[in-house]
Amino acid sequence: MAVLVTVTMSTTLIFRSVTQAWRSGQLKTERYQQARLLFDLFTRELSSCVASTRYPFIGTDGGQDAPIKAGSAQDEVFFVGALPGRTGLVERGYWVDGNDRLMCHDDEPADGDYAATGTDELCGVDVSGVESLFFDGMVWLDSWDSRKGGAQEGRLPKAVHLTVTIGKPVGEPFETVIYIPASS
Repeated sequence: MAVLVTVTMSTTLIFRSVTQAWRSGQLKTERYQQARLLFDLFTRELSSCVASTRYPFIGTDGGQDAPIKAGSAQDEVFFVGALPGRTGLVERGYWVDGNDRLMCHDDEPADGDYAATGTDELCGVDVSGVESLFFDGMVWLDSWDSRKGGAQEGRLPKAVHLTVTIGKPVGEPFETVIYIPASS
């Protein structure tokens, strides 16, 4: 009887640890797939942005700057570009709402008014953090403002460094650097 109980308990513990390892691996795979899809989207869209005071490139520091989108909880990035598969210039932006959802702003035709026009759609879930840095050719900056009178009026950053953290309570950070070919 004691041997049977010992074998049963050992089998149960082994089965439980295999199940936990499976769930952990599946969660990690889902996070990596989401990060890869998001970075593909960011790279494709950001690399097509245009520089103009009418269509400014704006990157906010969520801890310092006033948000463009009401309810934004993290850094934001907004721009206008000639997106693949679309005609003309399209307004695009990325921001995280208070429910850990990555939202994508879309407006065609673009008018450069990111807060008042366009639609917002879900681009990612369980996104607990988004941080952005902008390279001006010399240093990395926490924010970017190419609006008329802004610190980088009429210019695009040379590169954007994005860190997206997916998951809670312990999120996993993913990083990429996207180069902007149209920057001068």
